[in-house]
Amino acid sequence: MADPRQRRRPGGRPPRAKPPVDAARRAAYDVCRAVRVDDAYTNLVLPHVLRQHGLSGRDAAFATELASGTLRRRGTYDAVLTACLDRPLAKVEAKVLDILRLGAHQLLSMRVPAHAAISTSVDLARSRVGAGAAGFVNAVLRRVGEHDL
Repeated sequence: MADPRQRRRPGGRPPRAKPPVDAARRAAYDVCRAVRVDDAYTNLVLPHVLRQHGLSGRDAAFATELASGTLRRRGTYDAVLTACLDRPLAKVEAKVLDILRLGAHQLLSMRVPAHAAISTSVDLARSRVGAGAAGFVNAVLRRVGEHDL
């Protein structure tokens, strides 16, 4: 009997390996999650999360801007996401909403190329929530990326 880990997708292709999630984006997600779940203060939780992920220099600066900017402009991004969703914002799972906000900040307020912002957000959704959420994040962020702020 064949090893189940060696299953092939339709067409004979091997299953796609999960891409690693960028450490800076994982750190920013962890900060946003801590603020949402634990009512943490960004400035207090951020240094711990940066150390936990081993970030310094440019990566730490990127994670800091991503987390802080996302949380600072949360109301704006929620309004943008509401316009791009096919359901009320309250019906979107909290973990997915955190990822959508991070993606929206990259698309609308940072100099991150659209393909990179969307792709890394999809990878983050796939690793933290699942494949279904990844497709949803892809669709919503593509709509967000069609316009500027």
